[in-house]
Amino acid sequence: MKRFGEAMRVFDHRRGLLRAICFFLIIIILTAGLWPFNFFPPNKVKWLPDTNGIQIYGQGIIFSASPGWKQGNLLFPDGEMTLELWLYPHQETSNLPAVLSFYDGLNPDIFSLGQWKSHLVIRSRTADQRNRKSGKGYQEIGYRNALLKNKDVFITVVSEKNGTAIFINGRRAKDYPRYRLLKGVTSRDIRLVMGNSPAGQGYWPGNILGMAVYHRALTPDEVAGNYLSWMLNDPYSLKKEKSLVGLYPFYEREGNIVRNVIRPDDVLMIPDVFKPLRKIVLSTYRQNDSKWRDSFSHDIVVNILGFIPWGFFFCMLLLKQTDCRRTTVCLLTIMAGIGLSLLVELTQACLPARDSSLVDLVNNMVGTFIGVFIVNAFVKSRHPGENRGPVLL
Repeated sequence: MKRFGEAMRVFDHRRGLLRAICFFLIIIILTAGLWPFNFFPPNKVKWLPDTNGIQIYGQGIIFSASPGWKQGNLLFPDGEMTLELWLYPHQETSNLPAVLSFYDGLNPDIFSLGQWKSHLVIRSRTADQRNRKSGKGYQEIGYRNALLKNKDVFITVVSEKNGTAIFINGRRAKDYPRYRLLKGVTSRDIRLVMGNSPAGQGYWPGNILGMAVYHRALTPDEVAGNYLSWMLNDPYSLKKEKSLVGLYPFYEREGNIVRNVIRPDDVLMIPDVFKPLRKIVLSTYRQNDSKWRDSFSHDIVVNILGFIPWGFFFCMLLLKQTDCRRTTVCLLTIMAGIGLSLLVELTQACLPARDSSLVDLVNNMVGTFIGVFIVNAFVKSRHPGENRGPVLL
């Protein structure tokens, strides 16, 4: 404690040193918060060289060119749907990236299919309190070990009035009575988003080899027959099905467009620059995965520790350079810390590769407060009328 007091006295008459430290702290905080300063990162999606399909190998996204599918409630008039998706996962995920989403500009999405570890997870918007996850606006179903690393899988999801069934490689795997996936569909236009969430919160690492969407529930025999057609590389035979809404064989192998075979004007775009459709500012969204929680805990510690020096040295600078009362100096320091953190978080919202987080803002404020507390507890007041002992906020 004595050495700490001696170290504190070094700054008593060295205002220039304090100003320099505060300046470099600002540079360090901005650099750490905004690195790598890339407002136009490349969209990491590429065509497979020897077969139909695309690969998402980093922060990438694919989405419908505006306006996408017009009026979702008319596109799926009976609230039924069949989705066929041919995938090749590259790894087990540590979060829950979305492979495919039906996006209409609202949150949560109408429907999303993602991967958690090796498990298939399907979420859909619903107002039904019986099926909703606690505190969420969506219901969730899935199937264990459907998405194994380096093994292709053909997933069929059939949703009708009586519930939803999941088929793996043409065979019925799991039934969910009462779970209808299109309960949240509205008259808004629908855009398909693949390889990432509409907000770009995490890419799905793997290959997408084909996709088809129908506006009715296929029978088990039809599911098995369609699976065989895809495995024989003959998805075009599905064009005779009148309920087909979208058929994407990913046959182009070059360019920035994925065509819907049955609707030539309906295309998916592979932009050159990664840019999510929905920008989230000061997000409070958090995953439930244990590995993610470990990372989250690490972020909390880093954000708090990173702002303790700022609170300490900026408070010291104001005490030595102004005639403000100690309480005023402490409040000004905390407000400056909040302002600096808010600048970083708002700028991060413009950086596609970074997340703007309300939690980080709060942690930075806590770090600033701790730095101010240390100064307040160990530095004697320079004003005669103030208490010269430790002063606590």
